[in-house]
Amino acid sequence: MTGPMEIPVIDLGGLNGGDEERSRTLAALHDACKDWGFFWVENHGVDAPLMDEVKRFVYGHYEEHLEAKFYASDLAKSLETHDVPTEGEGEEPSDKVDWESTYFIQHRPKSNVADFPEITPPCRETLDAYIAQMVSLAERLGECMSLNLGLPGGHVADTFAPPFVGTKFAMYPSCPRPERVWGLRAHTDAGGIILLLQDDVVGGLEFLRGGTDWVPVGPTRGGRLFVNIGDQIEVLSGGAYRSIVHRVAAGDQGRRLSVATFYNPGPDAVVAPAAREDADAAAALAYPGPYRFGDYLEYYQGTKFGDKDARFQAVKKLLCLPELA
Repeated sequence: MTGPMEIPVIDLGGLNGGDEERSRTLAALHDACKDWGFFWVENHGVDAPLMDEVKRFVYGHYEEHLEAKFYASDLAKSLETHDVPTEGEGEEPSDKVDWESTYFIQHRPKSNVADFPEITPPCRETLDAYIAQMVSLAERLGECMSLNLGLPGGHVADTFAPPFVGTKFAMYPSCPRPERVWGLRAHTDAGGIILLLQDDVVGGLEFLRGGTDWVPVGPTRGGRLFVNIGDQIEVLSGGAYRSIVHRVAAGDQGRRLSVATFYNPGPDAVVAPAAREDADAAAALAYPGPYRFGDYLEYYQGTKFGDKDARFQAVKKLLCLPELA
């Protein structure tokens, strides 16, 4: 049983069992999406040795190409001299900057890995194999979410097609003044299904539950992957599933690794609340749609750290396509 603040763990191996076991697994996934918006998965089909190889790549790439540059940055220097202002008369970390070293690689529909010539061909092969398995996992979760919402199994994939798949590789270095800055400020994710390969030693990721309680995700155990829902799944489900505000706390107990793969709609994909027999019509009408995801994403860039509901209402007024309604 799951305790009141214990993040759900979904054993996806149950999807391969008999009808009763599959039904239990689907129900557990539905409850996690509906009541939490984030959860762990195990027996997820992504090879453990491959995940370890990806972690080794990220650590090595950071140490060789990014670490010295990060600590020589204006942010690191200003934090050492205490020049980064805090909010609320010194009580809250700055809401202007993030203590993270990141880069983003796009995988599908077109790869931009050629923009990173320092990534060797063997590392590219490792990443390609890893992403192929992550996409299969995202598609499987999308099929389950669709079925749980009373939609055709391919509804999420069909809505997203062709999907945009990209990975944010992040390192949260040990911070000399963690009380003055966030690793990453609070936000929801713009896209669809987010799959996170988490650090297995250092924590820091936190999700807001019930509007009041910050739930620490903690380091990975047992080869699990962490999943959270983005804004587009919330819209598509008419609010049955919700994207959840999350943040990363800076820490001084060592660096934290984060490899987040985003399974998002393509930029020309049209998103709207799905017509569901059991849907709350009034709730669905509160959501924007139809709109092009590329337009949403462009608006999101300037509002990422703002209020999600206000963003939805603005999108409803500014970006919806009456000709597709």
